[in-house]
Amino acid sequence: MRLKRDYFAFFRQKYEWFISRFKPFTVHTEAIVIDEVWEKIKERVEKNDVYKWYVLTPVNVDYLKSNFNVNLSKKDISKIMRERYKWMLEKNQKIELHVHLSQLMSNLSYEQQEKMISEAVRWMREELNIGAKEFVPGWWDYNNDTLGILKKYKLKLIKPADYDFSHDFNWICDG
Repeated sequence: MRLKRDYFAFFRQKYEWFISRFKPFTVHTEAIVIDEVWEKIKERVEKNDVYKWYVLTPVNVDYLKSNFNVNLSKKDISKIMRERYKWMLEKNQKIELHVHLSQLMSNLSYEQQEKMISEAVRWMREELNIGAKEFVPGWWDYNNDTLGILKKYKLKLIKPADYDFSHDFNWICDG
């Protein structure tokens, strides 16, 4: 029985991926503080071919440092993000929330999750003057605690099949 469920899950995932290609195009905006990525983002904004941008906030400073070797302080990251996201908003781009919590959700307490999500929501409100309505979890990883926190902040969970999506850093990746 286990084997059948694995096959079913595999085919369901492939089906959902295929169907999502016909949905509006969104971008998980993770490396906007890297100038080379920022140039590509500006090109896409000028083309107006992205339906929605799911953006990181400074709450993911450790993720930026470990994944992209970003050697900036949280304060500097915040300043760059604020300036660049405000520019995008001035160009009438839709921005929503993207937070990398953990790839091992059992290793992250409810309190840790709430601290990260609330800080990200607050940063968007205070720095960009926008209230997030949607939430994309990094690596698509979330659990029941996440769902409770999203309900508290009135955030809709976005799943892979909801939109076609890419990541901003893919536009400059080697190979």
